[in-house]
Amino acid sequence: MYCSKCGTEIPEGVWFCPNCGEKTEAPQNCYKGEFYENAPADYKEPLNTSLWIILGILSSLFCCLIGGIGTTVYAAKASGNVGAGDIEQAKENLKTAKGWFIATMIIAAIEFVFGLLIALIG
Repeated sequence: MYCSKCGTEIPEGVWFCPNCGEKTEAPQNCYKGEFYENAPADYKEPLNTSLWIILGILSSLFCCLIGGIGTTVYAAKASGNVGAGDIEQAKENLKTAKGWFIATMIIAAIEFVFGLLIALIG
């Protein structure tokens, strides 16, 4: 590509002419906001499995042991699936982990309300 003002050759991916400073056309290989449009064939969508493993461990320690274990186990399975390249199965396991975590939080909220009522009454 050449500068429209001074004619200097401009390297790929540069926004301004290195000679005169004139703004160029948008570089060809730049992010344009369409994240998945030009993704390579071997692109793996990032799944945040670590977050769900941590949430599962924390809910096991501070809330409901069984629900936390369920969350942690399915999040760990999802992490293994991502490592093996099985993204669809990873998404399913992560969805199950999220369900375990939500159920655990609902149970924790119910336990909190009942504990508060018992403390107020007794």
